[in-house]
Amino acid sequence: MAQIAEISEQVQLKCCGKKFYDFFENKMDHLPRLFPQYFESYKLVEGNSLTHGGVSIWKNNFGFGSIEVKMKLLVDEPNKTIIYECLEGDLFKDFDMFNVKIKVNDCGNNGNSSVNWCLEYVKANQNVDPPNNYLQFGLKLSKYLDAFLCNN
Repeated sequence: MAQIAEISEQVQLKCCGKKFYDFFENKMDHLPRLFPQYFESYKLVEGNSLTHGGVSIWKNNFGFGSIEVKMKLLVDEPNKTIIYECLEGDLFKDFDMFNVKIKVNDCGNNGNSSVNWCLEYVKANQNVDPPNNYLQFGLKLSKYLDAFLCNN
């Protein structure tokens, strides 16, 4: 079995970490409306809305090509962690396994909250580059969303 690799990076938040986490837990389906240049569509295919175990199909354009991915949402409320387990889609051209973990560290409204983006993956072959471009997009999205949540 291939080794699971991981890359991660943390972003400081200006908004309250709870507000940021709540968005990903309850309002992620608003991303196509808020950032249509990156999120082309969202469709729930299993489960009830954005709940633990729900499955959805996302069509995204991260600035380096449009991709479609079917993902299962896993929620770890006590640890303020959201996991998107990729089940099928365009990512599997380069990866045998791909998960996105978003962990929020909530320090209230004092500006010390942060979000850690972690990508776990197994490359389809040795010629595939690590998914740094996806990680950088997650960091950029955090900054855009943080600014939006601070103003709304």
